[in-house]
Amino acid sequence: MRKIDNSMIAGLLGGLIGVICMDISNFILWRNKTTEGLYGHLAGSMIMKPSKLNKTSNFLLGQVFHMTVGSCLGVGMSQILKQFGKDNYIIKGGFFSVVVWGFLYNFGQKMNFFRMNPRLTKSGYASIWHHLIYGLATSKAIVTLTAPNVFPKKESINTQDKNAFQNRFPNEHASLTHYQPSPVK
Repeated sequence: MRKIDNSMIAGLLGGLIGVICMDISNFILWRNKTTEGLYGHLAGSMIMKPSKLNKTSNFLLGQVFHMTVGSCLGVGMSQILKQFGKDNYIIKGGFFSVVVWGFLYNFGQKMNFFRMNPRLTKSGYASIWHHLIYGLATSKAIVTLTAPNVFPKKESINTQDKNAFQNRFPNEHASLTHYQPSPVK
């Protein structure tokens, strides 16, 4: 499979994959009546009245808006990975998605971005779950889709310690990886 050399394109595709995974989970929970609505309804409520969202064309407009925002947030995730390296990308993706959830769920509702506000506690928990799915799937997709040279490999502390030791004692034959302390008597 050909890898993507552009982090922005990888971020857009990774964000799209993440938002599709998020929407599949949301649809399953909505069908089982574990959450109050679909993200197409919620995103659509930012641009139209909730009473108009029951029309299929209006729901699809909200869904396209939701997928566009999710794809654009994937670019932010790719920039985080580009800046800080792709090690521990699952943790970085989970953290990023919870921060986004906190911003949208708390700040978005307080500023009345959404005309449709979920009221049940279980919808709030489902929202956290969906955002975690988004962050994990997005970060995994970005790392999988991009070429190895796009994200710099960060040196670990152990590698830096080993290099410092070898620079300080260049004639020593023992390296840090083979050093074993003598047993305590």
